[in-house]
Amino acid sequence: MKVKSVVHVKDFMNPDRSDDAAGIRAAVQAALETNADTVLFEPGVYTLKSAVTIRTEGSAHDAGSPGETEKDCHIPILGARRLTLQGAARGNGEPGTVLMGYNDLNINGFLPSILWCEDCDQLQVNDIAFTRGPAFASAGVVIAKDECSVTVEVFEGNPCYDGMGTYCINRLDPDTGDLIGESVTYGGGAGTLWRQEGERRLTLSSADVASKVNIGEHLSWHQGAQTDFQTYFARCDDLKLHNLRTMNSNSFCVLTESCHNITADRLVFKPDGNRLFTCPRDAWKIFKCSGSIEISRMKVEGVRMDGQNMHGNWLVLRRIVNRYEAVFFCKFTYAPLEAGSVVDLYDGEEAHSLRILDSSHEGKEGDGQLYRIVFDRELPDEAAEGTLGTAACWKPNRYICKDSEFVNIAGAGHLVRFEHLYILNCTYKNTMNPGVLLGAELPVHEEGGHARDIVIKGCEFDNCGFFPRYGASGCIGIRSDGFSGKFNRNIIIADNVMKNSGIGIHAVDADNVYLIGNAFHSVKVPLLTAEGVTGTVFTDPDTI
Repeated sequence: MKVKSVVHVKDFMNPDRSDDAAGIRAAVQAALETNADTVLFEPGVYTLKSAVTIRTEGSAHDAGSPGETEKDCHIPILGARRLTLQGAARGNGEPGTVLMGYNDLNINGFLPSILWCEDCDQLQVNDIAFTRGPAFASAGVVIAKDECSVTVEVFEGNPCYDGMGTYCINRLDPDTGDLIGESVTYGGGAGTLWRQEGERRLTLSSADVASKVNIGEHLSWHQGAQTDFQTYFARCDDLKLHNLRTMNSNSFCVLTESCHNITADRLVFKPDGNRLFTCPRDAWKIFKCSGSIEISRMKVEGVRMDGQNMHGNWLVLRRIVNRYEAVFFCKFTYAPLEAGSVVDLYDGEEAHSLRILDSSHEGKEGDGQLYRIVFDRELPDEAAEGTLGTAACWKPNRYICKDSEFVNIAGAGHLVRFEHLYILNCTYKNTMNPGVLLGAELPVHEEGGHARDIVIKGCEFDNCGFFPRYGASGCIGIRSDGFSGKFNRNIIIADNVMKNSGIGIHAVDADNVYLIGNAFHSVKVPLLTAEGVTGTVFTDPDTI
């Protein structure tokens, strides 16, 4: 029986602690070389300044991604087996180990990822917090405005400097702290920057922003809004994440890509201090992951856009080689296809399932990849150029999220584009788009597939979906972008409480939706469907 071995990060630290990144990298390398079980961190803040450049295809995930095949990282972990990164927990249970990534204060810039993990097996990360220093976000109160400008008093302790970015500005109620209305700016910013006019005072010259805010409201904003990833896990099978907190991020807080089996407990995305928002992008994106994904006690507060965004990408048929073989295009990064797994080829709303006998990567094309696939049976007669498909090996067999919270989300709480998803006992409060938004996307990012075999049970929705996305509003939205029809199916929505919202359930591109035992309080329209598009919705006569 192997004796567990531990590498102590403290043994590799530079005495002056001006940059802890090199010491952590050395500790990780020592663990890999000696086959150690654990890299152990003492409590405290670790300042990460230096970075190394690795070659990776992992940066391209949407239309805003960079084209580079290299990434700067503070702590890369490549090819680890059964390794645990173990932080220290405080007495209150919060992570006591903080990894603070460098921020060069450049506008809308890419920053070194704090943790970048590829091709690891049974990797665990426990009791660690992640942030940026200086912080990538700020917040304050509107003290003056006219038709062309806005002035804010920045809250004590928040960044305040001339030329700070104006990305993903959001409004919050000063009394309740609730997110208010549509985002003031998005990833393009305001087209101009904050100008400092006093020790804690910033002014923004923008008629557009001035028309959307009121004196006394609280505003949050970000230095930038690029498609970047602060922590990244690719092809990390049997990944376990426990008691992690992101307090500030320059982009997506976490990305898991092509991982098989993920267990996560007590992942918290919440700002410290009074910055009000955590990040300008999604908290956690699950991309082309498979197996079983089980998440419990997650909390997401103050993100723009989604709390959790879950999808693969569409396979688009380019060329039929013969009756059993075809070439497909898929956007963005390459992910292998598994022999023996299934591809569903869609003929409108219906799918033909074909098993993969063999596949090969035919190289890059434009912003994506070409795949040659040999199937176990003939392609359907309806298959032609442009036919859409989804790969089962890019989707989980089961996703469960339970006992989790999504608060002040300037997007959707859950954005769901795959099957076999179960959301249990979760809370959604102040989400700009629907708390849960089901459905695929085709026109821009080609994100799929369809949402089927869905259970949303025992959840509470409060003030959700006050601004539509893809035309869907309300607490739960079922609407695909680029499709029109009964694509999202077999959805059970049971024993939920929905309140203080314009719409309860907005079912558009949906069929076989079962509404059982839900309660609606101060909801103007409990159920809204689309005539000629929505299929069958079974309602409980006692509640709707």
